[in-house]
Amino acid sequence: MQFWSRTLYIIFLVGFTIQIQAQELQKRLALSTPHDAIWVHLYYLQPENYEPGLSATAFIGGDSTQRSEWAIKLKQILDGEGLFVQMNLLPREADFQDSVSKKHYYTPFPEQLPEIYLERIDSQWHYSSESTKDIPELYRKVYPMGTHRLVSFFARSGSEKFLGISLWQLAGLMILVVLGIILHLLFSWFLRILIKYSSRSIETIEHYSDYVRKIAKVGSLYLLIWVLKIFYPLLQFPAKVNMVVQTIFKITLSILLMLVLLRAIKLFAAYLRSLSARTESRMDDQIVPIVEQILKIVVIVVALLNILHLLDFNVTALIAGVSIGGLALALAAQDTVKNFLGSVMIFTDKPFQIGDWVEGDGFVGSVVEVGFRSTRIRTSDTSIISVPNGSMANVSVTNKGVRQYRLFATNIGITYDTPPDLIEFFIKGLKEIIIHHPEVANDDYYVYFNDLASSSLNIFMRCYMKAPTYDDELRIRESIHFAVVRWAAKLGVRFAFPSSTLYIEEIPGQVSLAPTYKINPDLLQKKWSEYFQQFDEETSEDHSGQ
Repeated sequence: MQFWSRTLYIIFLVGFTIQIQAQELQKRLALSTPHDAIWVHLYYLQPENYEPGLSATAFIGGDSTQRSEWAIKLKQILDGEGLFVQMNLLPREADFQDSVSKKHYYTPFPEQLPEIYLERIDSQWHYSSESTKDIPELYRKVYPMGTHRLVSFFARSGSEKFLGISLWQLAGLMILVVLGIILHLLFSWFLRILIKYSSRSIETIEHYSDYVRKIAKVGSLYLLIWVLKIFYPLLQFPAKVNMVVQTIFKITLSILLMLVLLRAIKLFAAYLRSLSARTESRMDDQIVPIVEQILKIVVIVVALLNILHLLDFNVTALIAGVSIGGLALALAAQDTVKNFLGSVMIFTDKPFQIGDWVEGDGFVGSVVEVGFRSTRIRTSDTSIISVPNGSMANVSVTNKGVRQYRLFATNIGITYDTPPDLIEFFIKGLKEIIIHHPEVANDDYYVYFNDLASSSLNIFMRCYMKAPTYDDELRIRESIHFAVVRWAAKLGVRFAFPSSTLYIEEIPGQVSLAPTYKINPDLLQKKWSEYFQQFDEETSEDHSGQ
């Protein structure tokens, strides 16, 4: 008796459980919530519960065959894209409303598949008619190039499994591996030819072949992953697996694209360096590496943001936080921002170039480097001065490096006992030195007897030397000095120096110590011709040797 009572009790529980499940199933088939509609669609397309007819009840419009086709294709779209539906997060409210449109709409994947959404019609939730119209097009996008025709064929190809994976899926993986190796070789060869053809105008730059080879290598990997991403959904792995694999594909594509752009930037920078080497401006050589670094930073930042987005990080909040932090940092580092803006002004206006000799408030020297923060100047004793670019942009800077001519100015002091005629002839010779010198501008010069100093008769001499560099200035100045000294020695003109001289012109019984001069015009003219003939020959030889 006890046995029969227990048996009846178990039968009662089983029947009650079946009745409860039937009621729950009937409730879900009623499609009263978005959760029920999606559950019905996906549950009856699982291998253990495969009933496309029941799954098709989540769709409206068309006949039963069309609705079943829509249900199957939509699930294959979700699986191929790796979009896994988390049932516990689906809304269970019958009167659910979209927060934006305030209508009875629900979009399972608003970012990835905004075209697919459910709507409530007569107290039941179904995939909208607009969504069913987009399913064929979405299906061709997920399985492009005719691969959508192979999906159903592969899905029916055998049920044997090894380690939980169908044999046709393992065969497909092996085919993809072999195909990937072949495509990698083909893509590398093709990209090398394509890059060389499109950039043949810059193939003269240094290490051009290395740049092309590196770009082609990474570019071929990018194309290979892109092709594998297209064909991988054909294998029909579960949505959870596809979700991980598709994310890996997308992250890998982002990284490879970043590497391609970085290597292309290197090639572009090498081309810019070759162009800057042909120009006279030396500032271009300093700008090229800065432009290269800026482009690299932009590419890396964009790639990182895209990867974070693929990993479901809130990039918008991250950017907003970085912007607020950047503002606070900018307020705390106003001098740094000021120096950066000063750098922009220097690179824009180009007040000086690398190697120019500049003078300013507290600095004198040759420009060595212009960076984002400061300008480095080497002084005459080879010390390095770092001047903040913010200060450099706000002070008057004298750029002596752009001078085409450099000033030569001096006072030549001769002794007081020099006769006037000899002084006049000496001055005339100084003018000829300037006129005959090949590296002195002879259209703007001054040579005058302009001062009776305390211990000398001063002759002012000023002219402009054609000296683009400091070395040229010293060399030309030296040649003028030698010419003046030789001309004075030729005439017997003595240079004065600060001194006190006591002349006792006459002492009884001794000859007068005062110098005497005998001026012979013919002799002076002869000395003139001899000296300036020799001077012209010497200066011509010096100039031709430079």
